[in-house]
Amino acid sequence: MKGHYLGLAIGVVILALLLTVLGRLRRSETPEAVPAPAPVVVLALVIEGGRVAPEVASIPKGTRVRLQVDVRGARGARLVLAGYEDRLAIPPLAPGATWTGEFLADRPGDDFAWLLDGVPAGRLAVTGSHLVEGHR
Repeated sequence: MKGHYLGLAIGVVILALLLTVLGRLRRSETPEAVPAPAPVVVLALVIEGGRVAPEVASIPKGTRVRLQVDVRGARGARLVLAGYEDRLAIPPLAPGATWTGEFLADRPGDDFAWLLDGVPAGRLAVTGSHLVEGHR
């Protein structure tokens, strides 16, 4: 009787090892999911007469924003997007200059101020949930 239980125990261990190896092989054959690239939204701003137009803009969270800034008039400008300073660095702009850059809008909220020469001159709203996709 002891021999039968010993044989059964050895069989279970061998089967467990075999299933573990097969599971690891199958996992390594499964390609990793590559996240889809973020959709691109073009946002054109015009700076003229100490104002930013449009004064209010809205984009969905998770989009890549391709920003184009046109400076019209005789004055240059310094433009900053408060809350995204670490992602978007706009150099000082000369009169008549056009600047283009990109950033990922992944911080939702409706109070991101466009600071024109340090003064709020417009607002960017990033619409969407604060929750991470898949979490409840």
